[in-house]
Amino acid sequence: MRNKLFVFASLLILASMLLAACQPAATPAATEPQGPAATEAPAATEAPAATGTEFKSKDPTTLVYATIGEPEGFDPALCYETAGGEIIQNVYETLVFYNKEKASEFVPSLAKEYTISEDGKTYTFTLNSGVTFSDGTTMTATDVAFSLWRGLLQGGTASPQWLFTEPFFGIGIDDISLLVDPEGGLYDDTEKMKAADPATLKATCEKVKSVIVPDDAANTVTMTLSQSWGPFLATLAQSWGSIMSQKWVAANGGWDGSCDTWQNYYAITSENDPFTSIAMGTGPFKLDSWTKGQEIVLTRNDTYWRTTPLWEGAPTGPAALERIVIKSIDEWGTRFAMMQAGDADFAVVPRANVTQIDPLVGEKCVYNNETGTFDPCAAEGDGTGALRLWIGHPLTTRTDVFLNFNIAVPEGGNPYLGSGKLDGNGVPANFFSDAHVRKAFNYCFDFDTYIADALAGEGFQSTGIAIPGMPGYNNDDPMYSFDPAKCEEEFKASELKSEDGKSLWDTGFRMQVAYNTGNTTRQTVAEILANNLAAVNEKFQIEIVGLPWAAFLRAQRAQTLPLFISGWQEDIHDPHNWYVPYITGTYGRRQSMPEEYIKEFGDIINAGVAESDPAKRNEIYKQLNQKVYDLAPDIILAISTGRHYEQRWVNGWFYNPIFPGQAYYYSLSKN
Repeated sequence: MRNKLFVFASLLILASMLLAACQPAATPAATEPQGPAATEAPAATEAPAATGTEFKSKDPTTLVYATIGEPEGFDPALCYETAGGEIIQNVYETLVFYNKEKASEFVPSLAKEYTISEDGKTYTFTLNSGVTFSDGTTMTATDVAFSLWRGLLQGGTASPQWLFTEPFFGIGIDDISLLVDPEGGLYDDTEKMKAADPATLKATCEKVKSVIVPDDAANTVTMTLSQSWGPFLATLAQSWGSIMSQKWVAANGGWDGSCDTWQNYYAITSENDPFTSIAMGTGPFKLDSWTKGQEIVLTRNDTYWRTTPLWEGAPTGPAALERIVIKSIDEWGTRFAMMQAGDADFAVVPRANVTQIDPLVGEKCVYNNETGTFDPCAAEGDGTGALRLWIGHPLTTRTDVFLNFNIAVPEGGNPYLGSGKLDGNGVPANFFSDAHVRKAFNYCFDFDTYIADALAGEGFQSTGIAIPGMPGYNNDDPMYSFDPAKCEEEFKASELKSEDGKSLWDTGFRMQVAYNTGNTTRQTVAEILANNLAAVNEKFQIEIVGLPWAAFLRAQRAQTLPLFISGWQEDIHDPHNWYVPYITGTYGRRQSMPEEYIKEFGDIINAGVAESDPAKRNEIYKQLNQKVYDLAPDIILAISTGRHYEQRWVNGWFYNPIFPGQAYYYSLSKN
């Protein structure tokens, strides 16, 4: 995988949308401003190859996607990464969904219709009748309410549930544990939660149920927010708004809905979550199997309930494709060979390898920033290439470098720290608590080389945490540049000393830097940093380590990585969805951000989300941007545009910047 707080209704006129890489699909990448509201993209089949060649799949019933990494799990209440979100989006469904490629427009999905009160605080959803889960049982209003109750009460800071606790219980309430202990003493501690006052625990559960009320007879669910919250529909449309069967959850070892037992499931982790490897929803596909390290197979839900299209031209009834096979293949050469032979329909293509695959492209579809959609696809070269390339769409994901202020040292030691001392063979746990060291790492990063090598020149350096097209992103905000002289100056200013009193500059250091295996963009980031540090001082040594995605994610959460190269894909298009995870939420916690900084930054973040005027919000965020620059907790990299390669026999792909994976598979078919 998160992630955040949001803005009020008047702000959710989300003008520009973007996308790229975060976690396995791995990573949020970067973005660039998009044009006006998108119009429907032309079908790729409108641009036949110049030669009239027909492209036909060897197996039109099965779509194969060759990717890198694999999910952490499939629990909608816990999953906060893109690889798992992609499966959830195609197996489960939500009350509302995106209007095709329009990430800020929503259409009823499991809901038939909905109303919003005049004060913006009460949402009433009337559900479609006849909706069935893939096991044949009928979905009820109680199932809908239960799914949201379960998510809120399961909570935990590694989950996306803060996206719901804030609108329901107030700005700054980022976990259900704060309703039990407002002082924050129960964060992520299941055992302490179990030991809390039983009356308080029951009252917390009853409070959750009081704000999400089902009526099975009327087939409605009513939700009452603590304040008007513009991005609420955007929050419901994402994977964490997925609806589960209460009976199925209980039968498979999950919470049964009783207010006497919810604390036993608080802050559950993927290792002990019964829904890490199973899924059952109302969606167009079913989870058939997950062979870890190899592939995930989805099969068509032949009894899929949908009889009316989600948007004009959308399909109804069972999906056109019978099977989706998502293969975990970290090695690029194998993915390339599969695309070349026609054995894969989609593939993750690192920017460093686009020159290898581009000669196979026979059709190109270029994004037009002025119209906000793709121009008609046109033949590329002589038009005989087997692949279609969609290119230039702005990304709402980004990769950055996160520095750990207080690196965890579990029992048995931490191999990423080397010796664990400032002795030339390691670094101490507080290495990045020194602002001079953090600034030195920023000055020692070559942004131009990163953009040229890792992004194939398709990007530009970002000025801050927010992304273009939203309050908080300003071209004139301060940013670091590659400056070896200033890098040296900052290292020499560090107050870190070895045991015998030598300076950091004279002693040197060694540490390991991890990235998720197969993500060559992140590997390139690590190599650039390692090379530049060694060039400044040969005693500065970084060893680059590739980890499987799940292990990489666990190490982040355990706070054992000195620094990590990861990414973010926005949940909704709002600056709050960037500042919170980077400073006080997901990544801030994984960086061991000191509490005084969390408090100081949190006050500004809360002021920003509470302001409804975009210009005033921007001024608030400018203050925040300056503080982030001064603190230098991260190396903020670049904004990039996207590429999507597919076989030309694939029909129906479209680009929605907020989707967690390659596609909404229900819309696809093959010749």
